[in-house]
Amino acid sequence: MDNLHLVQFAPPSFPSTTASRPVSTSPASAARLEGFVPEPSDAIRTFVFMANLYAQEATGDPAASASPERVVHRLRGSNESLTYIFALVQGKPPLGEVSALGLPQIPSTGECPDYDYVGFIHVSIPLLEERNTADVDFVLDVNFLPLPGEEMDDDAQHIAATLVKHGLDISRKLGRTTVQTGSLHSDDTTADADPFTAFYRQAGFSIKHAERQIVVPVPEQPATALVPAGLGTHVWPDYDIPDEYVDDVIALLSVASEDSLTGDLSVEPIQWNRQRLEEAHGRLRSRNAHTLIIALVDEASSAVVALTELGRHAASDPEVAEWTMTVTHRERRRQKYASRLKLLALTALRDRWPEVERTYSSIGVDDEAMNRIYSGLNAEGISQSEAWELALN
Repeated sequence: MDNLHLVQFAPPSFPSTTASRPVSTSPASAARLEGFVPEPSDAIRTFVFMANLYAQEATGDPAASASPERVVHRLRGSNESLTYIFALVQGKPPLGEVSALGLPQIPSTGECPDYDYVGFIHVSIPLLEERNTADVDFVLDVNFLPLPGEEMDDDAQHIAATLVKHGLDISRKLGRTTVQTGSLHSDDTTADADPFTAFYRQAGFSIKHAERQIVVPVPEQPATALVPAGLGTHVWPDYDIPDEYVDDVIALLSVASEDSLTGDLSVEPIQWNRQRLEEAHGRLRSRNAHTLIIALVDEASSAVVALTELGRHAASDPEVAEWTMTVTHRERRRQKYASRLKLLALTALRDRWPEVERTYSSIGVDDEAMNRIYSGLNAEGISQSEAWELALN
């Protein structure tokens, strides 16, 4: 296949908010702008459609998707990470401004010319930890995506190999020496069911970790959780944590990162502090997302001994929430606090977000404790994913 050209999505333009407000912008106007996302371009909508299509086919679940607005917000970047999206187009090369990477740019918001897309590359680079790593995802256009169980034709193979090559080249240009990517497939197939697996192997990637994606229904009347004597329950929406508990929460968030099971992946634990928690709160507001933290607190010492967290996004399915974290203080483990927290969280969900019907999570294949906990909540496996890693020369 000839006449393939790599182009880059231009960064979106967001209006100023309270964080960086021109003098002429009133606080009331800035508050209205907070959470605002400009209209995604047709190019972004095409990328999102293609990415969602494969995820939904692999999982068999329509909730395995992102919204165009959420993707535009990621392109904005933050102090924690930067996101880039590229498209492989066929035909005449697009005309437009050239990015810092030397690629022609197409709009991520507003009007955008029509192009003949054959694939996409999504790149995220962490800025605080893992500053040598690039997280790269690849997407084939539906016209080249094989049906489950079918072989890829020659054109699709050429496009997939070209996308992987470009992904590695981009990672080098961004100064990264480690590249991580993923494969996704149904729960009853192997990693080879992902169309990019063969090309990961050809490029030198190897599997470093495997996870299951599960769905947990939210019962109309969740089972009552027995809270051990001496412990109290707290529910904190959107990081609205009383100051007396903030330091304990920060310490447990760091423990959750340090103790998470990530196989042989090259990862660095997140070190939380008050500034980082406030910045996370700010990002939550800016993308109009919400979170619930459910905590167990020792009533005698007022120490937070365990946490679990659920999140949701305004532009996503209102019936869906995601488990994002569960952690118990290292000295208080093996007392079934996590199991009780999960039940308490389902009750809190029913009270605070009554429209949520299903919750989702990714857990390590080898994480026996968490798999056992979710099994007790009637979890069902919907897909499996592998994390691949390559050290660049």
